[in-house]
This record gives sequence, C-alpha cells and structure tokens, in this order.
Amino acid sequence: MTEGVDSDGARPATAKADRRQFMRRATALLGAVGLVGERGLAQAADGARTGPVARIATEEAFVTPEITAATLAYMAGDGARDEPALAVARTVTAPAVRNAWNRRLTDFGALRLEEMDAAGIAMQILLLSSPGVQIFAADQAAELARHANDTAARLCRAYPSRFAALAAIAPQSPSAAADELTRSVGELGCRGAMINSHTKGEYLDDPKFWPIFEAAQALDVPIYLHPREPSPAMAGPFISPRATGSIWGYAAETGLHALRLILGGVFDNFPRLQIILGHGGEALPFFADRIDTRYAVELAPGGARSLKFQPSHYLRENFIVTTSGMNWKQPVELCLAVMGPERVMFAADWPFEDASEAVRTFDAIGLGETLARRVYEDNARRVFRLQA
Repeated sequence: MTEGVDSDGARPATAKADRRQFMRRATALLGAVGLVGERGLAQAADGARTGPVARIATEEAFVTPEITAATLAYMAGDGARDEPALAVARTVTAPAVRNAWNRRLTDFGALRLEEMDAAGIAMQILLLSSPGVQIFAADQAAELARHANDTAARLCRAYPSRFAALAAIAPQSPSAAADELTRSVGELGCRGAMINSHTKGEYLDDPKFWPIFEAAQALDVPIYLHPREPSPAMAGPFISPRATGSIWGYAAETGLHALRLILGGVFDNFPRLQIILGHGGEALPFFADRIDTRYAVELAPGGARSLKFQPSHYLRENFIVTTSGMNWKQPVELCLAVMGPERVMFAADWPFEDASEAVRTFDAIGLGETLARRVYEDNARRVFRLQA
C-alpha cells in the first residue's frame, strides 16, 4: 500500500518505487512484444502456430425489435427529460446512417453472416446495443433482458461456431440481475454479462449492486462494462457541442465508471472478478501511471479509501480491454504494453464501425503471427471459454 506525501511535498519513496516498478514492467513488455524501435511489433518467439487465424470480434452489437419499440416509446415520453445526453446523442447521427445500423442490429442471420465473411470475421461475441435495458423501470427492464437473452441464444444455437453471447441484465434489481445472469450462463450458454455503464445515474461501485459481482465471480464469467452516454449529473457540458455519444461522452462516462470500481474497492472484495472494457480501455491504460501517482499523493494518505494495491494493479489483474473502434497502431501498442498481451482482445464494434476496415487496420500493425493470433483469437477463447 502506498503511503502519504513527504513533509516537503515530494512524492514518497514507496510511491516512487511503485512508479519505477510500473515503468520497468511496461518497458519489459515493450521489448517482449517488439515495440522498441521503428519496426513496431515483432512476432513473439513462443512457438508460432501454423494455419490461418480465426478472428473473433468481441464487441458486436444486436438489438431486438421489442427493445427498439420500447426505447422509442420511452424517449417520446419521459426519456428526453430523464436522459438528456441520450436524447442529444439520438439526434446527432444522420437518419440514413441510423437506419443502416438498425437494419444490421436486428439481423440474426444472412446479412450479419455475409458481412462477417466479407471482413474475415470467424465469430462474433454478441452484446445488446447501448443503452440496452437500463433506461426502463425494473420489471420492464428484466422482461426485455430475458427476451433479448433468449433471442441471442437461439442464434448461438443455430450457428454455434459463429456466435456466442453475453447476457443482458437489469441492474435496477441487483438480485434479479444476478439470477438472470445465472440462468443465462447455466441454461442458455451465455459467456458472461453486459452492462451499459450507469443505470439511471447510479454506478456499480455502490454495494447494493454487488450481488451481480458475487454471481459473476461465482460463475467465473466476465462482465463487459459497455459505454453509454454520460449520466444526467454529468451530461450538461457534453450537450452543447453534441459530444454525448461515441465521439467523447462514451469514453468519459465509462472510463469514470471503471475508475470508480477500482477506487471504490470492488476488486479488494471480489479479487477474481474480470471486467472487460472496449475502445482501448476507455483511456485508462493511457492514464495508468498518472492515476497511480495521484492516488499515492492525493487519496492514499487519508486512508479512508485505501486500497490493498495501487490502482494499476487492478487495471492489469481485473480488466481486459478490446480494440473496438481503436484498431490502429498506437493505441493497440499502448494497450499491449500496459495491459500485457494476455489482456487485449480484438473487436470490430460492428455495425457502428466497418468490420472490414477494422481488420485491415489491425493487420497493418504487423504484430506477427503468434501475437496477432493471441489478440484475434486465443485470448477470446480463454476469456469466454470458446472451443477451438
């Protein structure tokens, strides 16, 4: 555990040591995966497998017509008042683009498979599109989540080598959400849970939500903390520039949520819990060292919210990041260096991103066969327990 500030205001010796340890580890990883030098990422030397890689895309969206209809009804009623950031986000995208997305989101067969094949995607991990069920009252949300999970499970049963799903759950009722996660994993074969960040302005570091974490840890399945628009309490500054959605609001909202989990002691209580973050970790890998040093100086000395480890420990041990929307050289290399090659998975973020372009830009990084296979395929098979 880090200690307080020295009497002269300097960073304490333990904090300096922690920072040196963090930087040594990052530097070692840079060398291990070939990030040092102009050649970029080199092939890892741990025995490259032969044969084509099976690209598994780990943040690929769907929605049911029932949820679409319920969302439209909600936004036509109280939604604009209760979810101002969501209301703005829905006006930003051109109708033609939104219609094209909706046609793909609700496709459970030919079109989805055709575009996967065109991009060279072997398998999709299905997630209910944001904002999912978290904008609704608890009973309606639970019913819609159950129906969405049953729908996704039917597609997975029809094409078991092409699709796997994460269960939608409704945190509005934490115990019911835990029960639905248990049902979805045990009866439907879901590979974890998906939660779209805040639920009516509330965050999962509140212990009232911890039955969800208890269930996930007991089942040994991950939770994908997926983005949505900023909560009503933080929405104001995002509205005028229309930055509530994926252009910036998503990352600000979800990165904050993940940091709340760390600083709120969630992983000291659930040390085996695994959280997945998309979009290069919602900027947390970039800020990892600064978060550690500021925690040591500003938060740890008071002791009221002291953690067992420095924040980056939990980032590396309890989080996995995907490349959704960030499939270009610099952010992928940063994530590999900070998180380690075992904690980065490929994602295309279909249909919001062009899956073919995502594959092209990821391939152009030049990871080498073994490391590319790890990010494209092996890590996803391990995290989601997928058969080879």
